[in-house]
Amino acid sequence: MRGNTVLAGLLLVGGALAGSDDPRLHTGQLRLLELDSAPLREVVPGTVYMRHWFGSAQSTALFRFPPAAAAAAPTKLAFHSHGTELAVQIAGDSQIVDERGRHYPLHEGDVVMVKANVRHTGSFGSTENRILSVVTPARPEYPSEDGAAYFPGHGQPAAKAAPARLDYAGPTVRTLFNLKTVEASLGQYPGGAVAFRHWHGDDVSVAVTRLQRGDQGHLLAPHAVHGEELAWVMRGQMRYALTGGDEVTAAAGQAAVLPPYRAHSAQCLTQDCLIVSWHGPRRDEWGVEGSLPPLRFITTGGGRVSGAVAAHCPCEHKTTSGE
Repeated sequence: MRGNTVLAGLLLVGGALAGSDDPRLHTGQLRLLELDSAPLREVVPGTVYMRHWFGSAQSTALFRFPPAAAAAAPTKLAFHSHGTELAVQIAGDSQIVDERGRHYPLHEGDVVMVKANVRHTGSFGSTENRILSVVTPARPEYPSEDGAAYFPGHGQPAAKAAPARLDYAGPTVRTLFNLKTVEASLGQYPGGAVAFRHWHGDDVSVAVTRLQRGDQGHLLAPHAVHGEELAWVMRGQMRYALTGGDEVTAAAGQAAVLPPYRAHSAQCLTQDCLIVSWHGPRRDEWGVEGSLPPLRFITTGGGRVSGAVAAHCPCEHKTTSGE
């Protein structure tokens, strides 16, 4: 039964999905996720509620821990491991504990990246917690979206944890930014229509983009070649359209899942828009963190496509300049 199928051996090779016949995935689809208003399912009675979605290669989950959870019997989050994770502490405070016993506190608004295959657990504060999680490759223990929700340590066992990552000399969890203050740190392009900042993980990238209406209106970004993107709209309203295909309009609190290597356009429909986006594989054409890439790499997605990624790209192994 599709809802209970868990496929082993789900791997990303250079960002391209191996095992793309995984029936849980929505390969190649443009999707709109109702993150703010999505009805969550009770996983642990009275203490954990969640919902999850799939894209072409990643899984997205939204968790809620109500205030009553702190007074109830402790909810044990089992040690577990998975691919690279982007975690957003939307509300409340929590902490992640890795396999070496190191504690990483998360405060409301923090956006963190957890290294792949690091065994970790967590705990949650006394106020309501809401956490958004994006993981690549997709969590193998998650059922299809119409299946029972899942929380590590409750119900079906977690996917087998990876061996201890003794090769990690440094932190396994990195705080990238806080939603409340990140806008002031963005680099601005001439003209003021676009402001941008990015961060790299081992195999994914994260970006924050602000778009503002100028004298000539908004810039229409005709994206060309890049991997899968999840664009979470923090402010404003964005229209995303596949070239010759579907389109969605994402308002604040919603997210668009953009399929990999499908030409698409993106346009802000309001006075300004603020977007947090996850990208897999890593966007090396953006350059090192702290730099401001050429605007064409922001508006077209141009950059070098090589290796295993090129084999799954409609550009047919060509190198794109984005011009």
